[in-house]
Amino acid sequence: MILPAVILLLPVACSVNQFVPAEGVLSEDNYAIIRSDTLLIIVRPQNYPGSYQEINSRFFPLYFKVKNTSSHKIHLNQSSFSILCNEKQYDSIPLDYVLADLERRILLKQFSDPFAPQVTNFGITYKEKEQEMYYELVNNAFSFGDILPGAIKEGYLFYNREIASAKRFTIDILGNTICFVK
Repeated sequence: MILPAVILLLPVACSVNQFVPAEGVLSEDNYAIIRSDTLLIIVRPQNYPGSYQEINSRFFPLYFKVKNTSSHKIHLNQSSFSILCNEKQYDSIPLDYVLADLERRILLKQFSDPFAPQVTNFGITYKEKEQEMYYELVNNAFSFGDILPGAIKEGYLFYNREIASAKRFTIDILGNTICFVK
């Protein structure tokens, strides 16, 4: 009798509480959607899917996709995307800091076991793999700056990990707010 109960409860215990758009927020497949006369924005809290999986335990990743639906350039800057959580404002962590965190972890890994083999199963050295993780992270990060008419920018922004432990948070994107709840 205990074994069937454990089997039934195990998937529930192992599931991670995911943030979803709050009731009343325009959404599809747990992506929140903002439409204005100049931009279409979708946002979703989700784990970073790249090779550097440790990033998900160090930061709170959010995926953004922004489309310029106007006929003129629109400037996006880092202060355009802020989170309000437990009465604190969180701005995205600069990519340089996230990359420095990766480099520090790589350096610490090299010194933790200097006698470890330096080649992976496929003949690629760890140094090459680490460089690939670095450039993959740069390519998957959301880039700020001008977005041309009809163009799409997409990628991840990283925030303080404290947000993951909250029950809800609100994100402000260019003056539009979206609430996410667990």
